[in-house]
Amino acid sequence: MDETQRTRDVVGRYFATMAGREWDAFGELLSAEVVYELPQTRERIVGRAKYLRFNREYPGDWTAIVTRLIVDGTSAAGSMNFTVGDEEMVGLVYLELDDGLITRITDFWPESYDPPAGREHLVERVVSATDRIS
Repeated sequence: MDETQRTRDVVGRYFATMAGREWDAFGELLSAEVVYELPQTRERIVGRAKYLRFNREYPGDWTAIVTRLIVDGTSAAGSMNFTVGDEEMVGLVYLELDDGLITRITDFWPESYDPPAGREHLVERVVSATDRIS
């Protein structure tokens, strides 16, 4: 199997196990040092255990449906429809892999927003370049 197909398979399982809330299988796809970033809230989560907990604890009844996935080598980019309750958003996700494990995930959402309360124990706030300039 070539690297692009391997990445496609891992990323496909990532979304399928997330949708099914199969957290043990989901965690097996992540490197121990995985980095998850949300530029719009300036949050970063480092490590498999924290990222798994973040997903397990994410509030509300949510769904994420991948609408497009582009894979090349060890990188993937996708768009998804994300629904929480009555709110629907379109997001972009970028994933990077090494040795068949996901090492970096970056989610982009349409607008910046303040992060919901209750996940401070899992995330660190990141200062953006524009914050430093002003």
